[in-house]
Amino acid sequence: MSNKPAKINAKDLAKVENNLINAEQAKFLLKRTPANHIKTRPALGGGTWQYVSGTYVQKVLNLMFGWAWDFEIVSEIIQDGEAIVKGKLIVNTGGQKIIKTQYGNKKIMKKRNTGEALSLGNDLKAAATDALKKCAAQLGIAQDVYAPDEFTEVEVISQEQHAHDADLLIKAVKNDIELLSNVSQEIIEKAIETKNLDVLFKLVRNIRLKKGEENG
Repeated sequence: MSNKPAKINAKDLAKVENNLINAEQAKFLLKRTPANHIKTRPALGGGTWQYVSGTYVQKVLNLMFGWAWDFEIVSEIIQDGEAIVKGKLIVNTGGQKIIKTQYGNKKIMKKRNTGEALSLGNDLKAAATDALKKCAAQLGIAQDVYAPDEFTEVEVISQEQHAHDADLLIKAVKNDIELLSNVSQEIIEKAIETKNLDVLFKLVRNIRLKKGEENG
């Protein structure tokens, strides 16, 4: 199975005309999180849990939105041994605002001898960071870490690059189209007509497999 990211044209980022996320911003959302920023910790009930730090999320927000974002604490409570914070992330892009709201939580650390809170301020701060990361995840930041089964890596390319790559793949398909007898003609024609890079790449790979140039 190929680990190469799927390629899409910048104009295909959304089904709306005035997409608030441009191609450069989308690159942060549609690529994998760098391995050196993914951390691991023990999970409740056993096993491990992957996560990214609040510092990494803030760095991505700064790069994506040019520091034009804010995070507000809407409410905070202490309940059942947990600090619970409701946070609101506001980002400014394309002349408009995107707002995401989420809850974060942190188990309160207590002194062994007295049972008093060790540092309630630190617990609230950690809960706020958790809320920020969850808000950012709604934008797609570190989606491959928090929702790996739903994540597909995508490479956003320019319309010019898309046309160039499509032309090369279409030429390869047409040159050996007789080797695609196991593929419906309708699928081939539609891929050529729409210049669908993902389908065209699969067709070319199918041809190479038939030629014995690749292993299955």
